[in-house]
Parts: sequence; structure tokens; C-alpha cells
Amino acid sequence: MTDSSSHKIELAKKFENGVYFSCEMCGSCCRGFKEGEVYLYQDDIDTLAKHLKVKGTSGLRDFAKKYLKVVNDSFFWKKPGAERGKTYRFKSLGFRFTGDDEHCHFLIDNKCTVHEARPFQCRAFPIGWNMLINSVKNFKNYSKKCPALQNSLENKGKYYSKEEIVKWANEEYEMEKNYFFIMKKHNFNILKVYPFLSKDMLRE
Repeated sequence: MTDSSSHKIELAKKFENGVYFSCEMCGSCCRGFKEGEVYLYQDDIDTLAKHLKVKGTSGLRDFAKKYLKVVNDSFFWKKPGAERGKTYRFKSLGFRFTGDDEHCHFLIDNKCTVHEARPFQCRAFPIGWNMLINSVKNFKNYSKKCPALQNSLENKGKYYSKEEIVKWANEEYEMEKNYFFIMKKHNFNILKVYPFLSKDMLRE
């Protein structure tokens, strides 16, 4: 990876002709899988805050304490012209889950109560997830808990063309890259990027 003009989305051979997917409303992807995080970026937070009528810095601070957590993240970057790249490790924001089943706070009676304002990662599942579209193994692993992905492997559901998949996956990559550059600019100090966070959240 060097920059957006040279970054190429890699699709597993199975998905070269597109992906079929129709959500079954099972709520499994809203329960964390205990295998990953739902990452949020500034636009996601702004959209949710507006939807929930969160006001000012104090409102954002309360919102963050209740719904967000600081999670580990990484990004591979190779400077233009450099022979080798480097994997940078830093902190990001993710959804805080609750309950024994680690469900999203906004999942009530198996329905997303902020559906119209849900984060990009939720909207993009699964066709915008690079880790899924470039690995049939990852896709199959996730399908064990998601009937819609099981159907997808059998080419059942709404059809998404290769062009649509690449568009969504590129958007995911650009969001990750932009956040990486913002963090890098601030010496990877997430408190400078999100001043409404409390230091206690870094110690949790």
C-alpha cells in the first residue's frame, strides 16, 4: 500500500463475479462475534451524536463513556518511493458492547435502533470489509454465526457487482488511511484526536 491511487482492492477468486447478500436480521453481527471490533471514525461519531441529539463536549464525553471504548488498531503504510513499508500500531474507537452476549447498546429486540445513523462498518458489512472479500476462509468463518453469509456462499440474496464491492472496500480503506494520517500527525495520541475522551478510557 502506498497511496489511494496505487492501492488495489484484492478480491478472492470466488468473489470476482460479485457477491450475493441479504441480511436475515439475526443480530449476530451486532453481538461482536468476540472476534473483532466495530470501529468508528469521526464521521460515524458525528452522525450518531446528531441522531441522538448529543450536545457539546460534555455530551460527547458522556456519549463516549457509555457507548465507546478505546481499541487496538494497525495500518500498513509504505511511503511513495520507499522500498519497504511498516505496520503502525495505535488506538482507535470502537463500540462498547454489553451483556453476556456482548451485544451492541443499540440492539433492542434484535433491531438496530439507530439504523439510519449506524456507522460505516455496519452499513458496509460484508461487501465493504476487505478482510472478508479477499479471503474465503475469513468469509466462511464469519458465516458460522451469520445465516446471511451462509446463503451468500451459495449465491443466494441480493446481488452486488464487482464494481460495487470495490467501491465499498475502497471507501473502507480510505477511511482507515485518513484516520491513520490524522493519528500520525498527532503522534498517535488519540486524546488529541478526540479531546472529548477521558484518560480513564485508555486504562480500561
